[in-house]
Amino acid sequence: MTVLNGLDRLAAGAALIIAGALAPQVALAETTLKVADTFPPGHYIVETGTKYWMERVTELTDGEVQFQYFGAGQMGSLRDMFSMVQSGVVDIGYVPPAYNGGTMPLAGVHTLPGLFSQSTVGTPAFYDTVTSGPILENDFLKNGMRPLWGVMTSTYNLFTRGKEIDGLEDIDGLKLKIIAGNMSESVKALGGAPVDIPSPETYQAMRTGTVDGAIFPTTSIYSYKLEEVIDTAVLGLDIFVYWAPYVIRDEVWQGLAPEHQEAMKQAAQEAMQRVAEETDRSAAELEDKMRESGIEVIVLDEAQREQVRTATAPVFDAWVSDLEERGMPGGEVLEAFRSNIEKHQKQ
Repeated sequence: MTVLNGLDRLAAGAALIIAGALAPQVALAETTLKVADTFPPGHYIVETGTKYWMERVTELTDGEVQFQYFGAGQMGSLRDMFSMVQSGVVDIGYVPPAYNGGTMPLAGVHTLPGLFSQSTVGTPAFYDTVTSGPILENDFLKNGMRPLWGVMTSTYNLFTRGKEIDGLEDIDGLKLKIIAGNMSESVKALGGAPVDIPSPETYQAMRTGTVDGAIFPTTSIYSYKLEEVIDTAVLGLDIFVYWAPYVIRDEVWQGLAPEHQEAMKQAAQEAMQRVAEETDRSAAELEDKMRESGIEVIVLDEAQREQVRTATAPVFDAWVSDLEERGMPGGEVLEAFRSNIEKHQKQ
C-alpha cells in the first residue's frame, strides 16, 4: 500500500479540484409547460408578448424550459381557465381577475374607472401591486397560483351598432356588453344596461342584436373583427382598463429551478414593456383607422369627460366599502395601487 506524504496529498487534492472545475456541468432536466389562453389568432398580446415571452424563457434557459401553446380557446373557455390551472390541466393559463371576481376580489382594483390612461404606466404599476402584499396572498397564492406577467389594455370605450349617439345621454337604456363588477357599476351609473358576455362572443352578440353595443378596449376592436359589426365609436369614455395576465400553478413554480424562475421574471419584464408600448402606440393610431373603416368616431370633450368622472365616482367608495365589510383591505390595496401609478408616471 502506498502512503502519500503531505505534499503528495496536497497535489492530489489540487488535481481533484482542477478536474472538477474542468468537468462538464450537469444540465438541469428539460421542462415542458403547457400554456393556454383564449385570445383569437393574431391578437396583439399573443403576437407581441406571449410568443416573445415563451421564446425568451427558452433562450434564457438554454432550452431547458420549453412550452406547448394552446391558444384561441383550444383547451377551454375563458371561464374554464381558472379551474384548468388549479387542477393541472394546464401549467400556465390566462386568468383575468375581471372574470373571476368571486375568487380574486382585491385584484379588481384595476377595474376602477379613470386611474390611468397609458398602458406603459398601468402595466408596471399593477405588476408591482399584484406581486406582493394582500393581492398576491389572497387572490393568487390562496388559490394555488401566482401571477407571471400581465398587461393593461388600452382604456375601454363605447362601440355601438344601429344606435345614434350624439352625447352621453344617448347611453341611457342601451344594452351593453360588459365584464361583471366595476365596469357593470360604471355602465349603470351612466344609464346603460350591462350584459355580461365573454369577449370572444361579442361579435356574434352585436351582429344578432343581443346587445346594442360593447364597452371594449379600443386596441382590440380589430383583433376581434368588431369593425365589421359596429358603426359608432365613442372615445374618451375611459371607464375601465382590463388586466390580461398569465398565471402559473404555484406547485409548478415551486418545482422550477431558481435560475428558471429568474429567467421567467426577466422575460416577463421584457414582454410587458413590449406589449404596453404596442398598446399605447396602437391606441394613438386607431381613431384615423376607424374613420377609414367607415365608423363614425365621436371624441368626448373635457366637459363630457368630467361628467363621466362625476357619474362614476361613487364606484370607488362602493368597491372599498364592500371589501372592507367582508374583512378585506380594499382601501389599503387602492392606496398601494395609486402610489405605484404615481411612481411610474414620474419615470
